[in-house]
Amino acid sequence: MKKEFSTVKKICKALSYLYPEFIIYTLKEIHKYIYSAKIARKFDEYPEGMIISSPLSLKGYSYMHIDRDFVAGKNLILECWDEYESQKYTPRLVIGENVHLGENNHIGCINKVIIGNNLLTGRNVYISDHYHGKIDSNDIYKVPIKRNLYSKGSVEIGNNVWIGDNVSIMPNTKIGNNVIIGANAVVTKDVKDNVVVAGVPAKVVKDLNKK
Repeated sequence: MKKEFSTVKKICKALSYLYPEFIIYTLKEIHKYIYSAKIARKFDEYPEGMIISSPLSLKGYSYMHIDRDFVAGKNLILECWDEYESQKYTPRLVIGENVHLGENNHIGCINKVIIGNNLLTGRNVYISDHYHGKIDSNDIYKVPIKRNLYSKGSVEIGNNVWIGDNVSIMPNTKIGNNVIIGANAVVTKDVKDNVVVAGVPAKVVKDLNKK
């Protein structure tokens, strides 16, 4: 086995001299567009201009609506759970136009997640309308994976929002238009229009409504 692997490595090394970097890059881009078109066909309404890098984890796409010009980096997770541990849910995930998600973004939904137009995110962003169980004396003694999913409320994100790296947006929050969310923030409450928020939990650090 080691000998065969060594032979493959030698062949790949030899081929690297025959294939310039721009050809390798072009082939990767072609693969990305083909892969994106294949994913786009899963939706009831074909999202024109969708560009998604693989790998991708997609669950419950029939409960999702994605508008045109959606771009996402690798390791995107989009989840709409309609059942977990025998409990039924009615999820709805709506993503507006011209949304660009960075690598390793995760959006989870059992209730409702609405994302407006022109969202831009960094890497490792987590958006969820639910928790894995309730924080009470009943669920705390259950094996975590056996706890029912629980939503305190929906998540709504307005237009022209920029979300930095490693941000978590928690259930029952509404984020307004023209908002910047600083890296590593955890959003637990509503955010009004035209502000910059940062911290854990996220608080307003600059209010552009004030003149």
